[in-house]
Amino acid sequence: MPSKLTLSAAATVLWTALIAHLAPALAQERWAAIAPNNEASSTVVWATTQEQAKRLAIDACQDVSSTCASTPASTNDMSYYFAVMCCTEPQDGCAASVGSSRKSALNLVKKTLSDADYSSCKLKNYIKAGTGEKS
Repeated sequence: MPSKLTLSAAATVLWTALIAHLAPALAQERWAAIAPNNEASSTVVWATTQEQAKRLAIDACQDVSSTCASTPASTNDMSYYFAVMCCTEPQDGCAASVGSSRKSALNLVKKTLSDADYSSCKLKNYIKAGTGEKS
């Protein structure tokens, strides 16, 4: 008859093997993305790859608007913020940037639009990457 110690050791080996097998699935990467629009009606979407998240963001935006930006912002850090800003000069256009704080996301989106020669811009909202909550 096996000893309790042998059974316990066998259980530990089995448990360790099970965790090692499941760990990659449990630790799967998560990406958040948003494709902004003039109406500020876009939502954050999530996927397991950056490319998939960006595709889903464009699709989600196009479901609610015809003014979607062609370049979504994305991050795999769920504590980050998106800043969405739209401009009217030289034409209507929107962009989103992502940063570790609202301020850093805002500075990045301002720079992006300024570098593209946009002006008359207005911040639409901040959105938390991990929850999609707008503020």
